[in-house]
Amino acid sequence: MRKSRRHMRRFILDKLRTHLQEHYSINLQESLASEDRFSLHQLDALLAFKSDPYLDELHAAFERLEEGTFGHCLGCKQQIATELIGADPTRRMCERCEQVYSRVVRVHEGSLLPV
Repeated sequence: MRKSRRHMRRFILDKLRTHLQEHYSINLQESLASEDRFSLHQLDALLAFKSDPYLDELHAAFERLEEGTFGHCLGCKQQIATELIGADPTRRMCERCEQVYSRVVRVHEGSLLPV
């Protein structure tokens, strides 16, 4: 069973809140993050001038959720398994496409040929 959009929104915001607290000592109110009052615009303002790859990935996941593409593989466009999204809400590819992609992009002794 797929998680609801609201549930995934809360999940992403909870990951964001935890990361901000642990790495930047920023306390985002849990009540604000758990409700639908937190917007993408507020997230942009909160993350301004922070150079953090994980925050960028969480932001992108939040954007995909708002666009309606969250949980769909960039490669095959199919749904990504719920347990994979549950483990990592920033995930962009299903397991199969990720394996194919990682084989293709590996560089073998300076060449761009798949290994």
